[in-house]
Amino acid sequence: EVGGMDALNGTTVGPIKVTGPYSFTIGKDLSGMPSYTREGIVSQVKVPHQVAFVSFEEIEQRALGPEEMMLPQPDLAKFGRPEQLHFAFQAIQQFAEEHGRLPNVRDAADSAECVERAKKLNEARKGGSSNLTLESVEADVVKKTAEFASCMLSPMAAFLGGVVAQEVVKATGKYTPLHQLLYFDMFELLTETPPTDWQPQGGRYDDQLAVFGAAAQAKINNMKLFLVGAGALGCEYLKAFALMGVGAGPEGLITVTDMDMIEISNLNRQFLFRQKDVQKPKSHTAAAAAQQINPNLKVEALMDRVGQDTEAIFHDTFWTSKNLIVNALDNIQARLYVDQKCVWYELPLLESGTLGTKANSQVVLPNMTQSYGDSQDPPEESIPLCTLKHFPNQIEHTIEWARDLFQGVFVDNVLEVKKCCADPEQYLQRLPSEGSLSGQLERLTSILNIVALGQGRDPEELCVQLAVDSYVANFRDMPAQLLHNFPSDHVTAEGQPFWSGPKRCPRALEFNPNDELHLDFVFRAANLFAYNLKLGDALKDKAKVKSMAEKIAVPPFQPKNVKIKTSDQDKTEEGGADDEQRVKEMMKKVSALSRDVWATVAARLEACEFEKDDDTNHHIDYISAAANLRARNYTIQEADRHKVKMIAGKIIPAMATTTAMITGLVSAELLKMATQPNAPLEIFKSAFVTLALPLWVLSEPLPPVKTVSKDMDPIAGGPVRARPEGFTPWQKVQVNLGDCTISELVDFLSEDPWKVEVMIISVGNACLYNAYLPAHRKRLTRKVTEVFEEIVKTPLPAWKCNLPLEVSAADPDDEVDVLLPTIKLNFK
Repeated sequence: EVGGMDALNGTTVGPIKVTGPYSFTIGKDLSGMPSYTREGIVSQVKVPHQVAFVSFEEIEQRALGPEEMMLPQPDLAKFGRPEQLHFAFQAIQQFAEEHGRLPNVRDAADSAECVERAKKLNEARKGGSSNLTLESVEADVVKKTAEFASCMLSPMAAFLGGVVAQEVVKATGKYTPLHQLLYFDMFELLTETPPTDWQPQGGRYDDQLAVFGAAAQAKINNMKLFLVGAGALGCEYLKAFALMGVGAGPEGLITVTDMDMIEISNLNRQFLFRQKDVQKPKSHTAAAAAQQINPNLKVEALMDRVGQDTEAIFHDTFWTSKNLIVNALDNIQARLYVDQKCVWYELPLLESGTLGTKANSQVVLPNMTQSYGDSQDPPEESIPLCTLKHFPNQIEHTIEWARDLFQGVFVDNVLEVKKCCADPEQYLQRLPSEGSLSGQLERLTSILNIVALGQGRDPEELCVQLAVDSYVANFRDMPAQLLHNFPSDHVTAEGQPFWSGPKRCPRALEFNPNDELHLDFVFRAANLFAYNLKLGDALKDKAKVKSMAEKIAVPPFQPKNVKIKTSDQDKTEEGGADDEQRVKEMMKKVSALSRDVWATVAARLEACEFEKDDDTNHHIDYISAAANLRARNYTIQEADRHKVKMIAGKIIPAMATTTAMITGLVSAELLKMATQPNAPLEIFKSAFVTLALPLWVLSEPLPPVKTVSKDMDPIAGGPVRARPEGFTPWQKVQVNLGDCTISELVDFLSEDPWKVEVMIISVGNACLYNAYLPAHRKRLTRKVTEVFEEIVKTPLPAWKCNLPLEVSAADPDDEVDVLLPTIKLNFK
């Protein structure tokens, strides 16, 4: 699409050099070519990068690969640890070759021998060709490595398994391979004082006993854990819990909840599921599979979403019965909700997520770390509405548009008709106040179309007619109208070509039943209309649909006098000059329909529920055809069905390698929490990983955000005092006055240690008391719970034991605003 230098089109231009935000140079001789005029699309091609490797025998001696300055350092708090581990592993290998076994567990003589071997190896290499030597060998590192060389822990196995499996995949040439060694330890799992009850018992947990001891293993077995989600991460966690024995003791219990059913697309990475499990509940199936791994595992499987609408299930007693929460979720809203509950009930939370080869984990500890909600990723960028509606320039834009088209035609329109069927008069009275005229026109048109489907004419013919009409409206008339408003040679007020840059000039597509893509759209649309009418497989024969479509006379395009926005900043109200009159006429037609017609239509209609994994329901095929037709309108490279399914189905790229690796890291944090309840913060690790690079960054969790006094607060417009100074979101003012009155609460806060004058008391958006309003004074003698129930117009449920109160207060001595922690009113 390069203008002027036409000879460049379709060629390879070599490496480019970016010279500015809107310009770059190309590595190609342009002499003799006409002058460049405009436009052009350059596609980036990734150039293979050659990486040099040496043999394993050589790398054992050198440790560092070609052009490497240091070994990978996953945890910068242990800088230099990988180099120490290199000599520790070499010493243990020598020991194994000589003795025919690995060092025995916690054997002082064996570990001492390994330490001496490591020191000799280091000294021998100082005078040789090795490019890695140590100033001194850390005996403690070698000792720990030797003492547990024969132990295998599930977290380390999962971590290394995920890493190694990803390296195998890299043999295809995709992603950057590990170069060449990776050393990783989890020595934080060890306590300063070795356990006395570490001896093996001949059971499945012997390796864990060697590390933690029997008493600590009992704590692991008796954990009461809540796992939220049973998808890719959830399956790996349940497998890990089964292997470690979490919840397998007499007092232990794992509660897992997931409202989803198993889909075919889950099977490639959610390894507790099989083909026979498709359309079964994820939570129940995963729980059963985990219990096959460890029959002693106690699992309670639920199918309830965790949120405000299920607080009768996940209530105060439920949360307080747990000692650890593990999130395995795929959306931010649910993560934030669970995080809020953990802060409220002061529960530790293990948070993690994956995206392709990327993964992260976060350790949340009450009163010690930030919560998940204290720091969030920026919101995902959305496609501008005008780009979707009129000016797409990427296949992702057309797929998103096609997904919206499916939702609007086969779901929203049907539900709109059902709403109208329930009370047509009220619907029509309300319509003029809802949305723009063009929106009202669109809704009324869809209602009349669907009503026509439900009565009179042969429904099969009408389904095909509506499918053809839909094609003509979207792929012929829409771009034709756009070109009528803005011809291909249209220029802006600044004299620049309108159709330039991201605005691609469209072309109208006349309906041609002999074009396979045209026919496929009509075939899929007709079948979806048939589904709306509960006609079953009446139109499953594509040849029959083609024959019917060929007989439909398509009227020529008639341009309209309509206004079109050119950008999201454009204040133009879209629509035609006669929209108001057309809306009135259509409202008359709708109001003239009898109640019998509405009853008949309502009984025959059924909205489509989007399902990406059913290859027989036409959903993805319809979206694929629509997306590619729109791409053809705008000369955009078309996409295959798989890509359409990924984008339209919002399938998050998930890889079994990444999932296994990150659950290994999180499982290690779980073991620290279970076996070292009073451990210092520095032994815990949050992680950010990209296996594609590869890159591992482990760091100590951040401390909680503190609220402090300020001489000038920008919100208050003056000084504020924190009471107590430096309180965190974890802290609460515990009020144990029972079912008290507002006056009793105010008096409580006026005394030590708070000493504040209360101005406003609220729960969420409900203001219970405002000292500035005289009418609120009579509320002082009423119970807090009574006032709350009156305002929200809902009685407090029987399981509710407390209320979170936010208080606006001031210091009575000088009227300076005082910031208090959230008040936890325990009224039961």
